[in-house]
Amino acid sequence: MPVGDIKAVAKRKVKDKAVKTVKRKVSGGGGGRKSGAKGGKKGMLPIILLILVVVVGAGLAWHFGLLDGFLEGTGDPPPPAVVAVDGQLEMHFIDVGQADGVLIIADNGDTMLIDAGDHRGSGQRLVEYIQGLGITELTYVIGTHPHADHIGGMDIVLNTFSIGTLLIPPVSHTTRVYERMIQAVENHNITTRAPAAGDIINLGGAVFTVIHPGADDDWRNLNDWSVSVHMAFGATSMIVTGDAEHPAEAAMMATGLNLSSDILRVGHHGSRTSTGQEFFEAVDPTIAVIQVGEGNRYNHPHDCVMERLETAGVRIYRNDHHGDIIITSDGTNLDVRTAR
Repeated sequence: MPVGDIKAVAKRKVKDKAVKTVKRKVSGGGGGRKSGAKGGKKGMLPIILLILVVVVGAGLAWHFGLLDGFLEGTGDPPPPAVVAVDGQLEMHFIDVGQADGVLIIADNGDTMLIDAGDHRGSGQRLVEYIQGLGITELTYVIGTHPHADHIGGMDIVLNTFSIGTLLIPPVSHTTRVYERMIQAVENHNITTRAPAAGDIINLGGAVFTVIHPGADDDWRNLNDWSVSVHMAFGATSMIVTGDAEHPAEAAMMATGLNLSSDILRVGHHGSRTSTGQEFFEAVDPTIAVIQVGEGNRYNHPHDCVMERLETAGVRIYRNDHHGDIIITSDGTNLDVRTAR
């Protein structure tokens, strides 16, 4: 219901409540003896005055907006509480060409991999990158959606590392890369579940909130099935949305979940289909990371997205320009290192 209609209903309720209160007073004489006509008229005068005072008062309160706080709340909700953290958190935006692969490493050794490169070789590079860090187990792995540039290397990942839980959206695909992923899940008996908006995942001191998709969603576009997460580590934060396009971004905003983030892993490789103005303003990042391949045939990132980021003064890092990108958080500050 529009806010204007809500206010109109509330105004009527205020008046109706006043009238009902008066009626109760009029009819509440109980078993007492009826007064004469003259006495009745005198007795009614204060009640009539009371009605006028209440109705006029409600009208004035409405006119001067004194009911706005009652109708619409007392303002913006308070920001989420900042939880003190120890140690550091590393976010690795691995150069996997025109594909996605984000590795998060907590101080206690817990890890999360979001997407796994493609099947043309970058998936293998991603695996070798992770092995080079001495990692043999992945606590959580997220396959945001079943497109080859996101799960193309997933079968290699699942066949190489010990996996805690695989998180994928409740939608299937007919491609060979999807079938190979499912075969690897079955071969290794990997725990798999479909996350939904509002779910919480703890990774060391980091708290991940699933912001998409909703439990009852039914998207036709595979991109809009993208599992999307908001991460908070102390006073620092990051948001990753796979290839979610404008309709999915609108759904995220409609959840009422916190989207504000220091780091925006730019959706859909910087395509114009994602990072809409309203969503971008809701996230309000200071750092943007674009996972994109050099000279890609899609011309990603698109000019309109770059202009949006640049106009807002966001620091932009791109795999095609900077190679591997590592952002380290101590819960307060963010340190960015690049391969080139």
